[in-house]
Amino acid sequence: MKLKNCIKNMLHVGVIAVLALAGNAYAADISVTGFIRQETAYVTGDANEFNQYGNPYNGQTLTNPALNLGTGEVFLSTVTRLPTVGVGNENDINLFATRAEVDIKVKFTDDWSATIKLRGFYEYALDDEFDDIDLFDTGFDGGKGSVLEANGENYMLDIPLAYLDYSKGPWWFRFGNQNIAWGESLFFRVFDVANGLDLRRHSILSVAAEEYADLRVPSLGIRGSYRFQNDWELEGWVQEFRPTIFPTTNSPYSLITNSFTIQQDEFYEDVEDKLSYGFRLNGTAGDFELSFMAVHRYNPDGVFRWTKSNINVFAGSGVPALEGLGALLSETAFEPSQDGSYSSNEWFHFAGRSRLDGMEALNRSIDEFPATALLGAAVVPNRQFAAITLDTFFAALGPLKGHVAREYKDEDILGFGLSYVFTAEPDTLFDQLILKVEASYAMDRYFTSPTLTRDFIVENELITNVTIEKYHRFSDSFPATYFILEWMHKTESDFLGRHVSGFDNDGIPKGQDSYDAFVFAFQQPFPNLVWRADFTVLYEKEGGFLFQPGVKWRPSGKFQLDLYANIIGSDGDNDDAMETFEDQDEVFARATWFF
Repeated sequence: MKLKNCIKNMLHVGVIAVLALAGNAYAADISVTGFIRQETAYVTGDANEFNQYGNPYNGQTLTNPALNLGTGEVFLSTVTRLPTVGVGNENDINLFATRAEVDIKVKFTDDWSATIKLRGFYEYALDDEFDDIDLFDTGFDGGKGSVLEANGENYMLDIPLAYLDYSKGPWWFRFGNQNIAWGESLFFRVFDVANGLDLRRHSILSVAAEEYADLRVPSLGIRGSYRFQNDWELEGWVQEFRPTIFPTTNSPYSLITNSFTIQQDEFYEDVEDKLSYGFRLNGTAGDFELSFMAVHRYNPDGVFRWTKSNINVFAGSGVPALEGLGALLSETAFEPSQDGSYSSNEWFHFAGRSRLDGMEALNRSIDEFPATALLGAAVVPNRQFAAITLDTFFAALGPLKGHVAREYKDEDILGFGLSYVFTAEPDTLFDQLILKVEASYAMDRYFTSPTLTRDFIVENELITNVTIEKYHRFSDSFPATYFILEWMHKTESDFLGRHVSGFDNDGIPKGQDSYDAFVFAFQQPFPNLVWRADFTVLYEKEGGFLFQPGVKWRPSGKFQLDLYANIIGSDGDNDDAMETFEDQDEVFARATWFF
């Protein structure tokens, strides 16, 4: 513990030193660059089902069998889900924001330099869309995504990079706020395990070719390397733990149904003083470039389970019976709320969309919380009894919102990578074709159970990714085309880290054995280099897909216009990851002025 506190103090002192040195760099070589960008995304798909305004049960009247808890008699309960209850309305624009970034690079001596990036992001609420939704509150650490961030309901200001570099001979060190990008795959993260992702601004739906460059959550850390005389290099890092940041509930890119409340702050406090660290060894052996990785980290994505709501909605009512009922409810995983689930139909629908087991999740909310049984609930043997139980309590208490805790578990990861360049007849397709293979093996990785039990799934997970890439000139009239083909295989979880046992799901999952996905992408500059055409496709073995065609226009060094589309599809059986994003089809544009 003393060692960890010592390292943490060094990290905080280091970033202060970076800012102080940069501010007093009167004798240094300083460069300042940056840009101002307008970003917008126009919705071409349906409303996001995970939000109140997109709930498919809005306005529907359902009649369901329920039990009278007093007499035990069955009666028909009629319920109508009020449309657009709570906050948010159906929108035409998912993103309309202004971004500004300033990069400051300071060279003090041949050995010492500093880098600082300042970033501001302001999201406009057009026509009251998403008004009163805090788009940037993280739910932990005072709402901040990183230690150098301040945010409000529709803006964030941060310093994602503030570090000091030292380089002399075979040694290199970096101290301060930074992120670590290991691995070069599009979409897939095999070696890229040091930092979580910040999905608040544009989820994962920005330009795929940028490889998460704007999404990694920065963290205070120390990173260094030593290059041996045989050109092998040993690199290591240690940094403060920072979680992945999910889009806010009811925000345009929300990935979690609003019928859940995620309790995070208390459980983040359990790990906020923890450190993650890792090592990587790179070098060549004959014609092969090899990499070996060993990492100990706290998984930034976290795992979820039922937890007590700790909310007495009837407190202060002055009615003892109601206050007693509220006190009992506060000991369960549920809270009466107008933006909760209204019926068993809705419950099972979103269980499927969330890759949860609607029946066993209900059972775990009963047998792991004694207060639920005291209210008259009992573990159910099948889906029919689960539906009756749910509709009984919806009829008695109104819509209910579930409370889940987000916890963070540590894990050890080993990795291996190789790269090989093929040689063939010059100017043929196979000449200078690059093959890359990355594999990681996570030991005792924790996964959220589809039942939301506190007994998480713990498995070893193997992840492999095979990549083929090349620059090839198909025509003398055009610059070389860059293309890449990838195949990822995961033994335990999907693209988003959800365990495959929750897939193939109609409210009760049948499960899958593994996850496979493929990516093909190309970039084609035009002869004058003013235009560039992009195309990326992600295709999953189970049928989900994302097509991202796009074009870049840069008529000068000062201005660039990007225009892209995200076309997302699924077979509708809750058996692929892309179905989570299926409602988020859009056309997005970025107009950037550089200075």
